[in-house]
Amino acid sequence: MNLLKYTYVFVLYILSAIVVSFHFSYVSKTITLLCGIGVLTDACLSFYHAIDIFDMGLITEAGTYVLMLLYKMMVLIITKVYLSDYKVFLRAMKEDFEYICTKSEKYKKVFFETHLNTFKLCVTTCIFMFCLATSLVLFATASLLFYLATHTPGDGRVKPLVFPFWAPGIDYTTSPAFDIAFTFANIGVMACTYNYTFVLQTNIVWVRQIASKAEMIAMCIKDLLDGIKPTSNEEEKKHYASLINFRMKEIVSQNHAMYRLLDSYACVYKKCLIYEQCMSSPVICMLAYCSAEKIDAGEIHVVMMVLCVGAIIILYLPCHLCTYLRTKITLICDACWEIRFWDAGPSIRPYLILIMQRCLRPLPLQAPGFQEVSIKTFSSKMTSAYSLFNMLRQANLDL
Repeated sequence: MNLLKYTYVFVLYILSAIVVSFHFSYVSKTITLLCGIGVLTDACLSFYHAIDIFDMGLITEAGTYVLMLLYKMMVLIITKVYLSDYKVFLRAMKEDFEYICTKSEKYKKVFFETHLNTFKLCVTTCIFMFCLATSLVLFATASLLFYLATHTPGDGRVKPLVFPFWAPGIDYTTSPAFDIAFTFANIGVMACTYNYTFVLQTNIVWVRQIASKAEMIAMCIKDLLDGIKPTSNEEEKKHYASLINFRMKEIVSQNHAMYRLLDSYACVYKKCLIYEQCMSSPVICMLAYCSAEKIDAGEIHVVMMVLCVGAIIILYLPCHLCTYLRTKITLICDACWEIRFWDAGPSIRPYLILIMQRCLRPLPLQAPGFQEVSIKTFSSKMTSAYSLFNMLRQANLDL
């Protein structure tokens, strides 16, 4: 069982290193950037055309794609600008693995169980994103096959494109424009999905890596006075004081390393989380509105429904992870209260107080005018999205 846990953690580290390295490779960046620029350009053109003809359904659909693709481009820029922070993350994973190998079985059990769950969550995320992208491509292919099987000359139907394409002077219902647009749309879906998968998986591993370090620190604090007992023997007092100081030095060192890793995480993800807070409600609202409008017209817009579910999950995951991280860091403060600090001597009490005060601070993922990233924020954003959805549904937009 221990060998299996070691293997899972080793595989998780290797996979994270491979994903990060591949994402930063020139081939991956070039393909993803070209697809992102191409799809974003088309979405902007479609959005302009929708405003020009004032088609509310097309405005919301194209506007949603613009917002989602701007997020993708921002992620690409951030991964380039903050490359050093990703390297800090990989080094921290290696150092934590080496550190836990020096600890007792009790520590190893908690550490490896946490990382085993991280591995399972990463696999689940990859499967979900793969199914999301595959379902969009399969739906586009099935729509085209259904058209080819049922189309008859003169019936007035055109080849279906599940994503809006528009450019001045180009007819996307005829070949070769349709064939190019259809192929490029499917490639763009896979490229965007890969980019979102990278963001989600790195976010999961990074947060849970910090959380596992917080768990280890809390356990070290609880064991700070393990084996220490009051004594009148001066030699024993010196031995106990030396042992406490050694353990406290290790705790302080790990606590500083945890906050350095947390600061690196904040540098990378703060802008993404702020963008999600700003745009999540409008995006989810517009996706739901497009789906509802198509249903009222007697159609089922599968793409909008799938993207709506995906947008909700992508919004929920960071909120859940940050709430989970906040809970784990609070455990350090609780552990300081649970030990017999009156037996520890006056030399380490200031360190315990400083550790508790720092753990009670908010996570460095805030900015003026924005809410703390948490489950409460997710609930607030979903409420706002529902309010905007009701407002659009009740508004008279047939001008």
